[in-house]
Amino acid sequence: MSVRSDRKSMKNTLLIIPLTIIFLVSSCAPATQSTPVPIVDNATATPSPTPTADATRTALPSATLTASITPLPTIPTFTPTFDVSTIVTVTPAPKAECPKENPELTLDLHLQETRACFQSVAGTNKNPSDCINRNIQNDILDYLNQGGTINHLISQIQADGQKENVSFAYKDLTNDSIRDFVFRDTNSPYDGYHIYSCNNRIYKTASILDGDPYANQASIYTIQDLNANDIPEVVIKIAEVLIVYEWDGNSFTELLGIRDFGESTYEIQDIDKNGTYEIILFRGRPPFWNRLAEFPWRHYTSIYSWNRSSYIISSKRFTSPEYRFQAIQDADQYVLSGEYDQALTLYQDTIINNKLDWWSIDRKNYEAGLLLGNSKLPVMLNKDFTEYPRLAAYAYYRIMLIHLVQGHASDASTAYNTLQQKFGNDQYGHPYVEMATAFWKAYQSTHKMYDGCAAAIQYAAEHPEILIPLGSDYHGWQSHQYKPEDVCPFR
Repeated sequence: MSVRSDRKSMKNTLLIIPLTIIFLVSSCAPATQSTPVPIVDNATATPSPTPTADATRTALPSATLTASITPLPTIPTFTPTFDVSTIVTVTPAPKAECPKENPELTLDLHLQETRACFQSVAGTNKNPSDCINRNIQNDILDYLNQGGTINHLISQIQADGQKENVSFAYKDLTNDSIRDFVFRDTNSPYDGYHIYSCNNRIYKTASILDGDPYANQASIYTIQDLNANDIPEVVIKIAEVLIVYEWDGNSFTELLGIRDFGESTYEIQDIDKNGTYEIILFRGRPPFWNRLAEFPWRHYTSIYSWNRSSYIISSKRFTSPEYRFQAIQDADQYVLSGEYDQALTLYQDTIINNKLDWWSIDRKNYEAGLLLGNSKLPVMLNKDFTEYPRLAAYAYYRIMLIHLVQGHASDASTAYNTLQQKFGNDQYGHPYVEMATAFWKAYQSTHKMYDGCAAAIQYAAEHPEILIPLGSDYHGWQSHQYKPEDVCPFR
């Protein structure tokens, strides 16, 4: 199959790159945050929501692989569904006592003066950082401990559009029946959120994101109880980054940090209706400087679920495969989650779908050259005819495994015999036939998947070159890097 280059289009792309870099650099510089949505009282924010018979020889790319054999632990073949009834809710702490309020006590946060100062130094040689009140957090703490009221602070923030200069919330974050004041001065580039909580008649502060180089872009995405333990989580969004914090009794602990920059959107939903919320990431194209490493790139959706102690990724689904190796990797992932019908469809596509494209280390380098505008590249790149027999033979082997684990011995025997007939004498597919044979002999002697898998994994450990076409460094950052134990996941 040929790969064609549109030179004119590439030149235009290269003209755009400097402008893109300038934009990206400027976006990381301290800047005034766009108008945040304040969260006051108990209002709940709504989250925004891919063969011919030609046997052309191509050397297999080199890769660094460890030939050690990974032990086979005795593990279940499924992951139990999270039971919401096992959630341990936190007994509310005794109602906190705050300092006696003095309504006549006032505090000027000097927000108007700060804004005016920024405007006055624009276009001059003066340093805008000189306009920042670097003691504002301590000023607030002293004010509250002297009896100042949070209502006065909120009134000041909301007056005359000054809320554009700050991000704040006023909700009970510690489950002690007293609302906490969350404040961030967006004029200060590295200033995170300061959370003011009172107990024993004194206010204390806790901080999140303080000193983070991207803190100036942070905003409160939502504050709500996501894991059904009666303590609300504080969800902070920084560009395409999402971070979840929760009070653990002493400090605000990070429960999840999705630190992927690129075109991303998020939703928070209780997908499985079990009482805990899932965090859904819709991931688009990465920043330009990562595309060379991440190519070939697919959009994907990741779901993060609560596991009793933190949020972990429970599902990652890519858009439909464009390349044959992607179909293999997606099918293997479906097997791990027990979705055998979807896996079988993709293994069959690997074998018979001629619309799935080929991939090789030469193509990886060729595509990278196109992206960089290399004018010395050939107009066409010769197809690698060795990939298909390797991946198709592996697909037959995996189909055999699925039929066995489902108890379909006759179908498994058919898949095994077809693999032998089609690729037994093929120099590229033959190693996968040998692996399947090692599995088949061990399985037939005991009829245990564990024993068959042990033999297949042993073969892969002794012949690590068979793992490279399945997923290695030249397949891009999204690719799984295959290890011997990946060829047979049944225990």
